[in-house]
Amino acid sequence: MTGVRAYLVEGAALGLLGLGAAGCTGQGPAPEPDPTTPPAASAPERGRTAAAREEQEERMERVKSVLDTVSPDDPAFVMSGTERVEDGVHHRALLKKGAAYRLTLVCAGDGAVVPVVDGREIPAVPCDGVTVLHRITSAPAELPLTVTGRPGASGAIGWRIDALTT
Repeated sequence: MTGVRAYLVEGAALGLLGLGAAGCTGQGPAPEPDPTTPPAASAPERGRTAAAREEQEERMERVKSVLDTVSPDDPAFVMSGTERVEDGVHHRALLKKGAAYRLTLVCAGDGAVVPVVDGREIPAVPCDGVTVLHRITSAPAELPLTVTGRPGASGAIGWRIDALTT
């Protein structure tokens, strides 16, 4: 009986080794982030100095303060957003087909940005912090909005869509 027992023990040990080796091939759960380590910056952020990041934050806050003239609780408010000029705006707004809307754009920084609304380029917006309004007279059900910076442009771009009543 001892020979059979040794054979069974040896077989069980080999089986467990096989399971252990197979179990090591998966990646397993991702490690928990260390709360004391700051999050990794995106590729464009890595090369920026602390002063440049602070300036970008100030530009974003300036753009948000200009756009916040209409409360999100206001029935005319539809949606809004802010982005870095370098990232651009790439948004599809779901609207009431045929209704009229006002698009408010503001850019704070350097250079200018070029908005494209529903596939049509509208006049460039200088990054001087001044709002530019564009009327959408008969909206499609899904309105594509793209804003890209001209070469050398930087800063923050903000947009807001408000419903217009007749």
